[in-house]
Amino acid sequence: MANSNNLTLTFSDTSNDPAKVIRFHHGHGDEVPQGALVDPGMVLVTFLAAPINPQDLLAIAGRYPVKAQYRHAGEPIPGNDGVARVEAVGADAPHAPPSTSILQPGDLVIPRRHGLGTWRQRAVLPVDALQRLPLSPNSAPSRGPAPAPGWDPVAASMLRTVFTPAYLLVEDMRALRPGDWVVQNAGRSAIAQLVTQFVRRKGASVVSVVRDTDLSAQAASTDFETQAQAQHAPLPTNADIVVPESRVIARGTAAHPALAAAAAQGRVVLALDAVFGRAGEQLAALLSKGATYVNYGSLGGATGAGHPEAELRVSQKLLFWSEVQLRNFRLSEQLGLRSRDEQETMLAWFADLVACGELKAPKMERIAVPGDAEADQVQFEQRVREVLTAGAERKQRGLQKHVFVFETGIAEGT
Repeated sequence: MANSNNLTLTFSDTSNDPAKVIRFHHGHGDEVPQGALVDPGMVLVTFLAAPINPQDLLAIAGRYPVKAQYRHAGEPIPGNDGVARVEAVGADAPHAPPSTSILQPGDLVIPRRHGLGTWRQRAVLPVDALQRLPLSPNSAPSRGPAPAPGWDPVAASMLRTVFTPAYLLVEDMRALRPGDWVVQNAGRSAIAQLVTQFVRRKGASVVSVVRDTDLSAQAASTDFETQAQAQHAPLPTNADIVVPESRVIARGTAAHPALAAAAAQGRVVLALDAVFGRAGEQLAALLSKGATYVNYGSLGGATGAGHPEAELRVSQKLLFWSEVQLRNFRLSEQLGLRSRDEQETMLAWFADLVACGELKAPKMERIAVPGDAEADQVQFEQRVREVLTAGAERKQRGLQKHVFVFETGIAEGT
């Protein structure tokens, strides 16, 4: 059911404390044209869901290279990812590239690039800034108000910044063989949950390193053999092994018997580092000879030169004796290796995997955008500020994703 609130979020200034500068604009919308007034080459969309990502907080802090491209009431609109439904297409709008037909009302779309300002309910955007979501091969087209079949809108809202990077990290960074092992930090994060699933599809195994604060005191001090033996501290990782940071620091590959066995066989071949700094160094130290280390994030948060979380120290042992290859990962570069048709095919494959239960969307908290009731709006604003504060203080590092949902049925999980 559509939400009549017509909410837009903005930030009044750049700040490391996003809760202080976030602004809520309820019930506006006069500047959004009706369908008949949409300019050529533009599309009127209603956002169904939009996640809160680390990149969004960096943008609010003024520390992300891609700036917000859209404003409301003179203030930038945050949000880089999300899923929207096309409501109207400007007359004489140009056709999209050959692999994609022209957008039509009812199509689901996601951003092709960052900076589109997805933390709002309605927007008018260039047609070439949006990528139509292909239907699952077994789905019939939908041109009505309901989401297209084959897509869960909340899962679709994370396609660009969660599903796609997780897949490309596994597919592009290192050729994996059955029996190989991958080590990753930020083990509770949404990307880590998807990485684990894609790694398993290749017959390989995953070690997820988590902060000690993410485990109960009992779990952090227990030599549990599998995640199943640590259910007193449930973790949405799905990894084969979950290991606390303190044990990795103290014991290295001996932090877990299975990891030690894999290291002895030279099968720890890929490290995926979302944190950088000391956490990245600890991860790289677990690798076998000839392995690959990849950095794809800086959840440690610090950027000042000389800070331990802003620098990655590389030893001679790592480079010369272990011959570890150091790589960085940029989503735009990896997507650039694929045509738009190939990207659409990839998204359709994700949809099929989710629909048949072979791929599970990350665990997340749905933050329902309220209706017109003032009390609901106050409660909503308080919850959003709590989430933003936790993210800015890095209390959320590797924790579950939070997603704005703009329609009642989606917010209720139906």
